Amino acid sequence: MPNPTFIVPTFDGQNWLITPAALAVNQAPPKTISDQEWLLVLSGVAIINLQGTLPDDWLHQTVTIGLDPLGKSGIDLNSPLQYAVSRWAIPVPPPAPLVYTLGFSLVEWAPFAGLNSVFEKNTGSVDAGFAVNAWRPTPFELDAIDIHNNPVSNLFQGIDVDLAVRNKNATLYRVGYNITLLGKIVSSRSDLN
Repeated sequence: MPNPTFIVPTFDGQNWLITPAALAVNQAPPKTISDQEWLLVLSGVAIINLQGTLPDDWLHQTVTIGLDPLGKSGIDLNSPLQYAVSRWAIPVPPPAPLVYTLGFSLVEWAPFAGLNSVFEKNTGSVDAGFAVNAWRPTPFELDAIDIHNNPVSNLFQGIDVDLAVRNKNATLYRVGYNITLLGKIVSSRSDLN
């Protein structure tokens, strides 16, 4: 049976870095700024608050450290992309009549997540445990298209992290993440109705 999944609602200390990806000595430069590949690093702390439910068994949970299109919670992808658009004069479509959003189409990725804060409420508890078992990209958006009506592949959505807590007195409070991405900045829409 798959682990139940929830989306992380709050974050502490998000950081980012974005820079054009360097070219190899014999690599041809991109023909346009739209062809430029970028190195994007996202890091921060996700507030999980996952408490064990059984006295002597593991509770397994998958959490999505994902994007929030409204910018109120979730990984802040918009700030680094807006910075790059402004800093390097990347053309974006006008705001009307169709609504496009900035996204990051991945070529390569290397996410990481680990324990940041745990707590065991009762010192008399036995065999409390905490685990970050695995992490991987959240499934990519499949129906996005770019300004030329071409499909956009591998659109970054966040990472899924498999966690576990053992003992009903144990709480996994925070998970730190560091996500290194290589890809292209794209303007896309998913309003294909």
